[in-house]
Amino acid sequence: MKKKLILMAAACILAFGMIGCGNSSNDPVPEIETSPEAESTVEESKQTIEESKEDPQESEAESKDTSVDEVDYPRLPLPEYHYYGTEDWAEYADSVCHFLVENSFGDEAADLNICVPIVLKMDDSDPKDVKLWGEYMIYKYQLMKTSLIEEGGGSFGGVAHLDTTGGSPIVSDFDFLEDGSGFDASLDKLFGKEGLKDAYLKACDDRDKYLAESLANYINTNGLYITQYQEFGWAPVPVLNAPPTREEDQIVDYVGNFAYTTQFDMRKICAFETEDTDAFGNVDSDDWNEFLIEIYRKEGSDMDSVIKDLRSNLIDEDVKLERTEDVTFKDIEGCTVLMSEGPYEDDDMVYVNYFVPRDDGIFVVKICSNYSTDEKKQMATDAIIEDFLGKMELK
Repeated sequence: MKKKLILMAAACILAFGMIGCGNSSNDPVPEIETSPEAESTVEESKQTIEESKEDPQESEAESKDTSVDEVDYPRLPLPEYHYYGTEDWAEYADSVCHFLVENSFGDEAADLNICVPIVLKMDDSDPKDVKLWGEYMIYKYQLMKTSLIEEGGGSFGGVAHLDTTGGSPIVSDFDFLEDGSGFDASLDKLFGKEGLKDAYLKACDDRDKYLAESLANYINTNGLYITQYQEFGWAPVPVLNAPPTREEDQIVDYVGNFAYTTQFDMRKICAFETEDTDAFGNVDSDDWNEFLIEIYRKEGSDMDSVIKDLRSNLIDEDVKLERTEDVTFKDIEGCTVLMSEGPYEDDDMVYVNYFVPRDDGIFVVKICSNYSTDEKKQMATDAIIEDFLGKMELK
Protein backbone atom coordinates (compact mmCIF):
# COMPACT_ATOMS: atom_id res chain seq x y z
CA MET A 1 0.00 0.00 0.00
CA LYS A 2 1.32 3.43 -0.89
CA LYS A 3 1.96 5.83 1.98
CA LYS A 4 2.26 9.13 0.13
CA LEU A 5 -0.37 10.97 2.13
CA ILE A 6 0.53 9.56 5.52
CA LEU A 7 4.21 10.28 4.99
CA MET A 8 3.45 13.82 3.95
CA ALA A 9 1.26 14.37 6.99
CA ALA A 10 3.73 12.75 9.37
CA ALA A 11 6.47 15.05 8.11
CA CYS A 12 4.39 18.04 9.17
CA ILE A 13 3.79 16.86 12.72
CA LEU A 14 7.28 15.75 13.78
CA ALA A 15 8.99 18.38 15.87
CA PHE A 16 12.42 17.09 14.83
CA GLY A 17 14.03 14.06 13.24
CA MET A 18 15.11 10.80 14.78
CA ILE A 19 18.74 10.54 15.84
CA GLY A 20 19.86 6.96 16.06
CA CYS A 21 17.91 3.71 15.89
CA GLY A 22 19.46 2.31 12.74
CA ASN A 23 18.73 -1.01 11.07
CA SER A 24 19.04 -4.08 13.24
CA SER A 25 22.01 -6.37 12.73
CA ASN A 26 21.55 -9.94 11.53
CA ASP A 27 23.79 -11.17 14.32
CA PRO A 28 22.26 -12.47 17.55
CA VAL A 29 21.63 -9.63 19.97
CA PRO A 30 21.77 -9.76 23.75
CA GLU A 31 18.61 -9.24 25.75
CA ILE A 32 18.29 -5.98 27.66
CA GLU A 33 17.36 -6.47 31.28
CA THR A 34 14.16 -4.83 32.43
CA SER A 35 13.10 -4.14 35.96
CA PRO A 36 10.92 -6.71 37.79
CA GLU A 37 8.20 -4.07 37.97
CA ALA A 38 8.22 -3.63 34.19
CA GLU A 39 8.16 -7.39 33.57
CA SER A 40 5.26 -7.73 35.99
CA THR A 41 3.38 -4.98 34.18
CA VAL A 42 3.87 -6.68 30.82
CA GLU A 43 2.74 -10.07 32.15
CA GLU A 44 -0.35 -8.54 33.74
CA SER A 45 -1.09 -6.79 30.47
CA LYS A 46 -0.79 -10.03 28.50
CA GLN A 47 -3.17 -11.72 30.93
CA THR A 48 -5.63 -8.84 30.63
CA ILE A 49 -5.48 -8.97 26.83
CA GLU A 50 -6.07 -12.73 26.80
CA GLU A 51 -9.04 -12.38 29.12
CA SER A 52 -10.44 -9.68 26.86
CA LYS A 53 -10.05 -11.94 23.82
CA GLU A 54 -11.84 -14.78 25.58
CA ASP A 55 -14.96 -12.75 26.28
CA PRO A 56 -15.07 -9.58 24.11
CA GLN A 57 -18.84 -9.18 24.52
CA GLU A 58 -18.50 -8.95 28.29
CA SER A 59 -15.76 -6.32 27.95
CA GLU A 60 -17.88 -4.29 25.53
CA ALA A 61 -20.86 -4.50 27.86
CA GLU A 62 -18.78 -3.24 30.78
CA SER A 63 -17.64 -0.30 28.66
CA LYS A 64 -21.20 0.62 27.69
CA ASP A 65 -22.43 0.30 31.28
CA THR A 66 -20.02 3.01 32.45
CA SER A 67 -21.97 6.26 32.48
CA VAL A 68 -20.51 9.72 31.99
CA ASP A 69 -21.14 10.55 35.66
CA GLU A 70 -18.97 7.63 36.79
CA VAL A 71 -15.92 8.72 34.81
CA ASP A 72 -13.41 10.96 36.58
CA TYR A 73 -11.97 12.68 33.53
CA PRO A 74 -8.35 13.85 33.86
CA ARG A 75 -7.99 17.60 34.16
CA LEU A 76 -5.33 20.05 33.11
CA PRO A 77 -2.68 20.71 34.12
CA LEU A 78 -1.52 17.10 34.18
CA PRO A 79 1.15 16.13 36.73
CA GLU A 80 4.71 16.63 35.52
CA TYR A 81 6.24 13.50 34.07
CA HIS A 82 9.08 11.74 35.89
CA TYR A 83 10.80 8.45 35.26
CA TYR A 84 9.62 6.13 38.03
CA GLY A 85 12.09 3.27 37.61
CA THR A 86 13.86 1.60 40.53
CA GLU A 87 17.19 1.02 38.78
CA ASP A 88 20.45 2.43 40.19
CA TRP A 89 20.51 4.91 37.33
CA ALA A 90 16.86 6.03 37.59
CA GLU A 91 17.55 9.43 39.20
CA TYR A 92 20.28 10.19 36.69
CA ALA A 93 18.06 9.16 33.78
CA ASP A 94 15.25 11.39 35.03
CA SER A 95 17.62 14.37 34.98
CA VAL A 96 18.67 13.54 31.42
CA CYS A 97 15.01 13.26 30.41
CA HIS A 98 14.16 16.72 31.73
CA PHE A 99 17.25 18.16 30.06
CA LEU A 100 16.24 16.76 26.66
CA VAL A 101 12.58 17.76 26.95
CA GLU A 102 13.43 21.31 27.97
CA ASN A 103 15.99 21.77 25.21
CA SER A 104 13.83 20.14 22.53
CA PHE A 105 10.37 21.55 23.18
CA GLY A 106 11.29 24.71 25.09
CA ASP A 107 8.24 26.89 25.65
CA GLU A 108 6.05 25.01 23.15
CA ALA A 109 2.71 24.38 24.80
CA ALA A 110 1.74 20.75 25.37
CA ASP A 111 -0.54 19.03 27.84
CA LEU A 112 2.15 16.45 28.61
CA ASN A 113 5.84 16.11 27.73
CA ILE A 114 7.55 12.81 28.46
CA CYS A 115 10.92 11.18 27.95
CA VAL A 116 11.44 7.42 27.95
CA PRO A 117 15.01 6.40 28.88
CA ILE A 118 16.55 3.08 27.84
CA VAL A 119 19.84 2.96 29.71
CA LEU A 120 22.21 0.18 28.66
CA LYS A 121 25.18 0.97 30.90
CA MET A 122 26.17 3.33 33.72
CA ASP A 123 29.63 4.38 34.88
CA ASP A 124 29.44 6.34 38.16
CA SER A 125 33.08 5.93 39.18
CA ASP A 126 33.63 9.69 38.80
CA PRO A 127 30.90 11.77 40.55
CA LYS A 128 31.83 14.75 38.37
CA ASP A 129 31.32 12.73 35.19
CA VAL A 130 28.69 10.01 35.59
CA LYS A 131 28.06 8.48 32.17
CA LEU A 132 24.90 6.83 30.85
CA TRP A 133 24.87 4.96 27.54
CA GLY A 134 21.40 4.69 26.09
CA GLU A 135 18.47 5.79 23.97
CA TYR A 136 16.07 8.55 25.02
CA MET A 137 12.67 8.97 23.33
CA ILE A 138 10.73 12.18 23.85
CA TYR A 139 7.07 12.88 23.05
CA LYS A 140 4.55 15.63 23.57
CA TYR A 141 0.86 14.85 23.93
CA GLN A 142 -2.50 16.59 23.85
CA LEU A 143 -5.12 15.35 26.29
CA MET A 144 -8.41 14.53 24.56
CA LYS A 145 -11.04 13.17 26.98
CA THR A 146 -9.35 9.94 28.16
CA SER A 147 -6.74 9.78 25.38
CA LEU A 148 -3.23 11.14 24.89
CA ILE A 149 -2.71 12.21 21.27
CA GLU A 150 0.89 12.60 20.15
CA GLU A 151 1.76 16.02 18.74
CA GLY A 152 5.47 15.50 18.12
CA GLY A 153 8.49 13.55 19.17
CA GLY A 154 11.88 12.11 18.39
CA SER A 155 14.75 10.16 19.88
CA PHE A 156 18.31 10.78 21.01
CA GLY A 157 20.90 8.05 21.26
CA GLY A 158 24.30 8.53 22.82
CA VAL A 159 26.19 9.04 26.06
CA ALA A 160 24.93 11.49 28.69
CA HIS A 161 27.42 13.06 31.11
CA LEU A 162 26.25 14.25 34.53
CA ASP A 163 27.83 16.17 37.39
CA THR A 164 26.47 14.80 40.69
CA THR A 165 28.70 16.70 43.11
CA GLY A 166 26.23 19.52 43.74
CA GLY A 167 23.35 17.42 45.03
CA SER A 168 20.86 16.99 42.20
CA PRO A 169 22.40 15.50 39.03
CA ILE A 170 23.06 18.06 36.30
CA VAL A 171 23.64 17.16 32.65
CA SER A 172 27.01 18.66 31.72
CA ASP A 173 27.39 17.19 28.23
CA PHE A 174 25.83 14.74 25.78
CA ASP A 175 27.66 12.81 23.06
CA PHE A 176 24.92 12.30 20.48
CA LEU A 177 24.84 9.72 17.73
CA GLU A 178 25.17 11.38 14.35
CA ASP A 179 22.35 11.29 11.86
CA GLY A 180 22.43 10.23 8.21
CA SER A 181 25.70 9.03 6.72
CA GLY A 182 27.58 9.50 9.99
CA PHE A 183 25.32 7.20 12.00
CA ASP A 184 27.22 3.91 11.63
CA ALA A 185 30.60 5.42 12.50
CA SER A 186 29.22 7.21 15.57
CA LEU A 187 27.41 4.03 16.66
CA ASP A 188 30.68 2.11 16.55
CA LYS A 189 32.48 4.89 18.41
CA LEU A 190 29.96 5.42 21.22
CA PHE A 191 28.45 1.95 21.65
CA GLY A 192 30.65 -0.49 19.72
CA LYS A 193 33.71 0.10 21.89
CA GLU A 194 31.60 -0.70 24.96
CA GLY A 195 30.19 -3.88 23.43
CA LEU A 196 26.73 -2.29 23.33
CA LYS A 197 26.09 -1.92 19.61
CA ASP A 198 23.70 -4.86 19.27
CA ALA A 199 22.04 -4.02 22.57
CA TYR A 200 21.40 -0.48 21.35
CA LEU A 201 19.83 -1.66 18.10
CA LYS A 202 17.69 -4.12 20.05
CA ALA A 203 16.55 -1.27 22.30
CA CYS A 204 15.47 0.69 19.23
CA ASP A 205 13.40 -2.27 18.05
CA ASP A 206 11.67 -2.38 21.45
CA ARG A 207 10.77 1.31 21.66
CA ASP A 208 7.02 0.64 21.62
CA LYS A 209 7.34 -1.68 24.61
CA TYR A 210 9.28 0.85 26.68
CA LEU A 211 6.84 3.63 25.78
CA ALA A 212 3.87 1.48 26.83
CA GLU A 213 5.49 0.66 30.18
CA SER A 214 6.50 4.26 30.91
CA LEU A 215 3.08 5.71 30.10
CA ALA A 216 1.34 3.05 32.18
CA ASN A 217 3.62 3.77 35.15
CA TYR A 218 3.01 7.52 34.86
CA ILE A 219 -0.76 7.11 34.56
CA ASN A 220 -1.05 4.57 37.39
CA THR A 221 1.30 6.45 39.74
CA ASN A 222 -0.74 9.63 39.35
CA GLY A 223 -4.13 7.90 39.44
CA LEU A 224 -5.25 9.26 36.07
CA TYR A 225 -8.21 7.92 34.10
CA ILE A 226 -6.37 7.76 30.78
CA THR A 227 -7.20 4.72 28.69
CA GLN A 228 -5.24 5.01 25.43
CA TYR A 229 -2.60 6.93 23.49
CA GLN A 230 -2.18 7.57 19.79
CA GLU A 231 0.60 8.23 17.32
CA PHE A 232 -0.35 10.22 14.23
CA GLY A 233 -1.60 7.98 11.44
CA TRP A 234 -2.11 4.91 13.62
CA ALA A 235 -4.96 3.48 15.65
CA PRO A 236 -5.06 4.30 19.38
CA VAL A 237 -3.14 1.92 21.66
CA PRO A 238 -4.75 0.84 24.96
CA VAL A 239 -2.82 1.78 28.10
CA LEU A 240 -1.54 -1.31 29.91
CA ASN A 241 -4.13 -2.57 32.43
CA ALA A 242 -6.45 0.40 31.79
CA PRO A 243 -10.22 -0.02 31.33
CA PRO A 244 -11.46 -0.05 27.72
CA THR A 245 -12.09 3.32 26.10
CA ARG A 246 -15.80 4.06 25.85
CA GLU A 247 -17.34 4.73 22.45
CA GLU A 248 -18.17 8.35 23.30
CA ASP A 249 -14.57 8.97 24.34
CA GLN A 250 -13.34 7.87 20.90
CA ILE A 251 -15.06 10.91 19.37
CA VAL A 252 -13.01 14.10 19.04
CA ASP A 253 -14.89 17.40 19.39
CA TYR A 254 -12.66 19.54 17.21
CA VAL A 255 -12.62 23.35 17.28
CA GLY A 256 -10.97 24.58 14.09
CA ASN A 257 -8.79 27.63 13.63
CA PHE A 258 -10.98 29.07 10.87
CA ALA A 259 -14.39 29.58 12.51
CA TYR A 260 -15.76 26.04 12.33
CA THR A 261 -16.20 22.93 14.45
CA THR A 262 -16.49 19.25 13.58
CA GLN A 263 -16.40 15.78 15.10
CA PHE A 264 -14.56 12.62 14.08
CA ASP A 265 -13.66 9.17 15.34
CA MET A 266 -9.99 9.01 16.34
CA ARG A 267 -9.91 5.37 15.22
CA LYS A 268 -10.44 6.63 11.66
CA ILE A 269 -9.06 10.18 11.50
CA CYS A 270 -6.02 11.96 12.96
CA ALA A 271 -5.65 15.74 13.10
CA PHE A 272 -2.66 18.03 12.99
CA GLU A 273 -2.21 21.76 12.59
CA THR A 274 0.31 23.92 10.79
CA GLU A 275 0.64 27.69 10.92
CA ASP A 276 -2.06 28.28 8.30
CA THR A 277 -3.86 24.94 7.86
CA ASP A 278 -5.94 22.43 9.81
CA ALA A 279 -5.31 18.98 8.36
CA PHE A 280 -6.94 15.59 8.89
CA GLY A 281 -5.43 12.34 7.68
CA ASN A 282 -6.64 8.77 7.72
CA VAL A 283 -5.69 6.25 10.38
CA ASP A 284 -3.82 3.40 8.69
CA SER A 285 -6.22 0.57 7.86
CA ASP A 286 -6.96 -2.01 5.18
CA ASP A 287 -10.66 -1.14 5.49
CA TRP A 288 -10.47 2.28 3.79
CA ASN A 289 -8.26 4.29 1.43
CA GLU A 290 -5.72 6.94 2.25
CA PHE A 291 -7.07 10.48 2.36
CA LEU A 292 -6.14 13.96 3.50
CA ILE A 293 -8.49 16.85 4.30
CA GLU A 294 -6.99 20.34 4.53
CA ILE A 295 -8.93 23.38 5.73
CA TYR A 296 -7.70 26.96 5.49
CA ARG A 297 -8.81 30.50 4.71
CA LYS A 298 -7.66 33.03 2.13
CA GLU A 299 -8.31 36.74 2.53
CA GLY A 300 -10.14 38.66 -0.19
CA SER A 301 -12.76 37.68 -2.74
CA ASP A 302 -10.62 36.78 -5.78
CA MET A 303 -11.87 33.22 -6.37
CA ASP A 304 -9.69 32.67 -9.46
CA SER A 305 -6.55 33.56 -7.51
CA VAL A 306 -7.40 31.17 -4.67
CA ILE A 307 -8.13 28.34 -7.12
CA LYS A 308 -4.87 28.99 -8.97
CA ASP A 309 -2.96 28.84 -5.70
CA LEU A 310 -4.59 25.52 -4.77
CA ARG A 311 -3.85 23.95 -8.16
CA SER A 312 -0.18 24.91 -7.88
CA ASN A 313 0.12 22.93 -4.64
CA LEU A 314 -1.54 19.67 -5.70
CA ILE A 315 0.45 16.44 -5.47
CA ASP A 316 -0.57 15.54 -9.03
CA GLU A 317 0.04 18.73 -11.02
CA ASP A 318 -1.32 17.24 -14.26
CA VAL A 319 -4.70 16.18 -12.89
CA LYS A 320 -7.76 17.38 -14.83
CA LEU A 321 -10.26 19.22 -12.64
CA GLU A 322 -13.82 20.23 -13.46
CA ARG A 323 -15.04 23.55 -12.06
CA THR A 324 -18.67 23.98 -11.00
CA GLU A 325 -20.09 27.35 -9.92
CA ASP A 326 -23.06 28.32 -7.70
CA VAL A 327 -22.86 25.25 -5.47
CA THR A 328 -24.36 25.19 -1.96
CA PHE A 329 -22.06 24.14 0.89
CA LYS A 330 -23.49 23.89 4.42
CA ASP A 331 -26.44 26.14 3.44
CA ILE A 332 -24.08 28.75 2.00
CA GLU A 333 -24.91 29.55 -1.63
CA GLY A 334 -22.57 30.82 -4.32
CA CYS A 335 -19.76 28.35 -3.61
CA THR A 336 -17.40 26.77 -6.14
CA VAL A 337 -16.33 23.13 -6.45
CA LEU A 338 -13.19 21.89 -8.20
CA MET A 339 -13.29 18.11 -8.69
CA SER A 340 -11.25 15.47 -10.50
CA GLU A 341 -12.74 14.34 -13.78
CA GLY A 342 -13.70 10.67 -14.03
CA PRO A 343 -13.70 7.83 -14.72
CA TYR A 344 -11.16 6.77 -12.08
CA GLU A 345 -8.78 3.84 -12.06
CA ASP A 346 -7.49 1.93 -9.06
CA ASP A 347 -5.16 4.03 -6.87
CA ASP A 348 -5.85 7.27 -8.78
CA MET A 349 -5.57 10.44 -6.70
CA VAL A 350 -9.03 12.04 -6.57
CA TYR A 351 -9.55 15.69 -5.57
CA VAL A 352 -12.70 17.39 -4.32
CA ASN A 353 -12.21 21.04 -3.34
CA TYR A 354 -14.79 23.45 -1.94
CA PHE A 355 -14.39 27.24 -2.06
CA VAL A 356 -16.82 29.02 0.26
CA PRO A 357 -17.10 32.86 0.32
CA ARG A 358 -17.23 33.93 3.99
CA ASP A 359 -16.64 37.21 5.85
CA ASP A 360 -14.49 39.00 3.26
CA GLY A 361 -12.51 35.85 2.60
CA ILE A 362 -12.69 32.38 1.07
CA PHE A 363 -12.98 29.27 3.25
CA VAL A 364 -11.29 26.31 1.52
CA VAL A 365 -11.89 22.60 2.09
CA LYS A 366 -9.32 20.61 0.11
CA ILE A 367 -9.82 16.83 -0.05
CA CYS A 368 -7.62 14.28 -1.79
CA SER A 369 -7.91 10.52 -1.57
CA ASN A 370 -6.77 7.36 -3.30
CA TYR A 371 -9.50 5.73 -5.36
CA SER A 372 -10.15 2.00 -4.98
CA THR A 373 -12.00 -0.35 -7.32
CA ASP A 374 -12.85 -2.35 -4.20
CA GLU A 375 -16.42 -1.11 -3.75
CA LYS A 376 -16.57 -1.88 -0.03
CA LYS A 377 -13.31 -0.05 0.64
CA GLN A 378 -14.31 2.94 -1.47
CA MET A 379 -17.70 3.21 0.22
CA ALA A 380 -16.02 3.12 3.65
CA THR A 381 -13.70 5.96 2.61
CA ASP A 382 -16.56 8.06 1.26
CA ALA A 383 -18.57 7.45 4.45
CA ILE A 384 -15.74 8.68 6.71
CA ILE A 385 -15.25 11.88 4.70
CA GLU A 386 -18.99 12.53 4.36
CA ASP A 387 -19.48 12.05 8.10
CA PHE A 388 -16.66 14.52 8.80
CA LEU A 389 -18.21 17.14 6.49
CA GLY A 390 -21.73 16.40 7.74
CA LYS A 391 -20.75 17.17 11.33
CA MET A 392 -18.94 20.37 10.37
CA GLU A 393 -20.57 23.57 11.57
CA LEU A 394 -19.49 26.99 10.34
CA LYS A 395 -19.55 29.74 12.95
